[in-house]
Amino acid sequence: MNQLPSNQLGENWARFLAHWIASCFGYMLNRLLPLVLEWPAPAEHAIFPRWWVLLGSAGLASLLTVVFNANLPVTSRELMKSAAMGFAISAIIQMFRLL
Repeated sequence: MNQLPSNQLGENWARFLAHWIASCFGYMLNRLLPLVLEWPAPAEHAIFPRWWVLLGSAGLASLLTVVFNANLPVTSRELMKSAAMGFAISAIIQMFRLL
């Protein structure tokens, strides 16, 4: 029992990064899906977010998801949970902007 408790839980940077990327994907999916659904519309009516703002906000908001999900294994089911949580965080931020 001379191992660190963090090693016993299996927490490492690869797991952290996998859940963070999945959460960023869910966040960006929520922001870009309405634009993709209206794709045939003229581009003058669409408001595209700047790519660096979208990536930065997704990265920062996804840190909250990683805090909760970093101890989960890297399976497709758990990564979908991280993506769904990133999607939900983006929806909550958008609702607060409407208030």
